[in-house]
Amino acid sequence: MEIQYFWKTRFFSSRYEIYRFETPDGELQRAGWRKKTGELGGKKVLFEVKGFFGRDLMINDPDSGTRIGNILFNTWKTSATITLSGRQYYWERKGFFRKEFTISDENNVLITYTTHFKSGEIVSNADNEILVLTGLYIREYLRQAEAAAAAAAT
Repeated sequence: MEIQYFWKTRFFSSRYEIYRFETPDGELQRAGWRKKTGELGGKKVLFEVKGFFGRDLMINDPDSGTRIGNILFNTWKTSATITLSGRQYYWERKGFFRKEFTISDENNVLITYTTHFKSGEIVSNADNEILVLTGLYIREYLRQAEAAAAAAAT
C-alpha cells in the first residue's frame, strides 16, 4: 500500500514537520548536539551519532533506551546500510542533482524521497514509520555535514 508524506521545515529550524496527505502526522527535531528525535504515526525513535567521524549512527527506542538499529555510511557518505530490527536496508542518492534518494531492501525500492529547498515528498511502499523517519534523518544529517564542510573550507 502506497503512503504519501510531505515534509517541510523553516529556514534555520531544526524541526521537520511531516504530513500524511494534508494531516500532521509527525516530526523530526534536534534533541541535543548529536541527537535527534522523531515521531511518525505514533512511533518514536531517537537517532544518535557515535564515533569521532560520525560514520556510525545509532537508532534507539527513546522510551527504553535500547538500540533497535544503526546506520553505517560508506567512506564518502554516498550510500549507507541501515540495519533495523534485524533487517538490512540500503540508502542511496539518485539523480544528477542528488535531490532524490531511496531506501531499498534486497529486492525492491521501498521508499522514495524527493527534496526541495525546505520541503519534500516521501512515497512509501513499506509499512514502517521508523524506516521512513530514518531516511529523512539521513537527509538532514548529510545536509548538516555538507554545510559544516563548506564552512570549514572558507
